Amino acid sequence: MTEKAYAKINLTLEIVGKKAGYHMLESVVVPINLYDTLTFILSTKDEVISNVEIKDNNILKTINLFKETYNINDCVKVILDKQIPIGGGLGGSSADISATLRGLNKLFKLNRPFKELEILANKLGSDTLFCLYNKRAFIYGRGDYINFYESDERLSFLLILPNVSLLTKDVFNSYGLIKEKDKYIGFEDHLKNNDINFIINNAKNDLLKPALSLNSDFNKLYKTFKSSGLNVHMSGSGPSLFIINPSKNDIEKVKKNKKDVKIIMVNEL
Repeated sequence: MTEKAYAKINLTLEIVGKKAGYHMLESVVVPINLYDTLTFILSTKDEVISNVEIKDNNILKTINLFKETYNINDCVKVILDKQIPIGGGLGGSSADISATLRGLNKLFKLNRPFKELEILANKLGSDTLFCLYNKRAFIYGRGDYINFYESDERLSFLLILPNVSLLTKDVFNSYGLIKEKDKYIGFEDHLKNNDINFIINNAKNDLLKPALSLNSDFNKLYKTFKSSGLNVHMSGSGPSLFIINPSKNDIEKVKKNKKDVKIIMVNEL
């Protein structure tokens, strides 16, 4: 049995405060058709076999919590085919956690509603609640609160994946050192009114400045794209960049200016 773990893009991300040591945020998030594939097989021991090295195995943590919660003694082997870049701000780890919850729910034939699985998702990560459902949404708090919004329009994106490493905790820590912070806009009402053009035209990420301050190569790359007239944005805590509904001209400009980056065309689910 297989389950797809879909990546996400933060169209907007605003830091609105801090509570109990965590940054409170508001974000318009969409799922995209870039995904990891997880295969679940009953086994004699719990294990995860992956095509890439994973230092902090959140899939195994999810298996342990799920089995403990539902008093399951059987073991499972998960085979992970990872395609979402690790540490790219695209929610790969959260997507794998949520896909594991869905997969185990099916494998052990528990048929628990997603509303019940939300509790486990929120225990295991910040973007996991969104990745459990994979629907266009407005998330807030630590990412543990969510409102869904339907739309007939599906966006397309040119993903730009720099060969740069940024740690999420470092980006959030650096946010407090930024003196000139971006003005708060608030995007939920526009999402509620299906005013996607406002969101596209005013898209912002409060973590962009701290991310740029942490890595000079990333800073240079971003400025190169901007100076070429490209309307690039950053997803999550970076360093993945994206262009919304890119034109052929945008794509050609990226190809011309790219240096040691991977580019992928993706669509909103």
